[in-house]
Amino acid sequence: MALELRQLRVVKAIADEGSLTAAAQKLGMAQASVSQALAQAERAAGGPLFRRGSRGALPTELGEVVLGPARTVLDAMERMTSAVARHRADDWPAAVRIGCAPGLLVAHLSVAVPLVAGSDVQITTATGTAGHLAALAAGRTEAALVTHFPVPGREGPADAEGGGQGALRGAVVAVEPLFAGVSARHRLAARPEADLAELAGEHWCLPPGSDDDLGAQLAEACRRAGHPVAVRGADHGAALALVREGRAVLPMMPGSRIGPGLVLLPLRGEPLTMATVLYWRSGGPLSEEWVRSLWEHLVRAQRELIEAAPAYRAWLAAHPYWRTTPPGPSGVRRPYG
Repeated sequence: MALELRQLRVVKAIADEGSLTAAAQKLGMAQASVSQALAQAERAAGGPLFRRGSRGALPTELGEVVLGPARTVLDAMERMTSAVARHRADDWPAAVRIGCAPGLLVAHLSVAVPLVAGSDVQITTATGTAGHLAALAAGRTEAALVTHFPVPGREGPADAEGGGQGALRGAVVAVEPLFAGVSARHRLAARPEADLAELAGEHWCLPPGSDDDLGAQLAEACRRAGHPVAVRGADHGAALALVREGRAVLPMMPGSRIGPGLVLLPLRGEPLTMATVLYWRSGGPLSEEWVRSLWEHLVRAQRELIEAAPAYRAWLAAHPYWRTTPPGPSGVRRPYG
C-alpha cells in the first residue's frame, strides 16, 4: 500500500505540532480520523513513525525517513496549487515584494516565498520598522517581516485611525529574549545568566538607524534595574570588535552564531525581548491562506534552524515556560502588549 497525500499531511502536521490532538486542530479533522490516517501511514511505511511520551509525539528513525520526502512532496503540491491560482488571478504580483528588518529569518524568505507563492520574491532589507510598514501601507510591498522591541506600558504600532496603519494586519512569528553579547574575557562570561544590574556602567552598542524602541526598551529595562543606560552607536562589525575587546556589550538574539572571543550571556528575568511579526495588507493581493502558509514556513524555520543554536537550545531547555511561537497566525493590529 502506497502512502497517500492525505496521510503525508497528517504525518507532517503531527511532526510540526507535536501531538495528534494539536495536529487534528490544525487540519480541522477529528482526532479519530488523524489516528486512523497515521495508522494507515505506518502500515504503508512498515513501522511506527512516532513515539509518544511526556514530550509529545516525536518522530522515530523511520518517521524521519518519511518526513523529509513528505515535506518535499507537500511543498511541491503547495507551490503548484499556488502557481495555478496565481495564473488564474489577474491581481497576483509577478514577484512578491517583501520588506525586512535585518534578522535571522530573512534568508529563509528567499526559499519559503517561492515555495508558497509559486512566484519570484524581491526582498528589501533595511534597519528600522516604520519605513517597512509605510511602504506596505502605500502598496509598494506586499508584506513585511519586521521586529518590535516592546517597551512596558507602551502600545504597539498605531492603526489607521491613529497613524495610517489600519489596513495592515500582523501575525507574530516569534517572541524571543535578547541576550547580552560580552567578551569571552568579561567578568560575567562564565556565568549561566546575569542580572541586568550587574552590567551597570557598561556601554551598550546600538547600530545606527536601529529601531527607536530597542533603545527605549533598553533604557527602561536599565532604569528598572536601578541604573542609567550608556549607549554608543556602531555598525554591527564595529560593535562586535568593541565587544571582543571588552569595551562594550551588545544586545543579541539568542540564535546568533558567534565567533571566537564572544559569549552570549542570558539575562535573568528576560528584561529585553524581541517580537518578529509578519505583516500584510488587508484587501491586498495576498490571501489569508497564503499568509498562513508563509507563516507556517517561518515558524518552522524558527524552530528548526534558529532555535537549534546551542546557546538558545540550552536556554529554552532551562526555561520550559517560555513559548517562542504562538499557536496560530491570528491577525492582530498590535502585535505586543
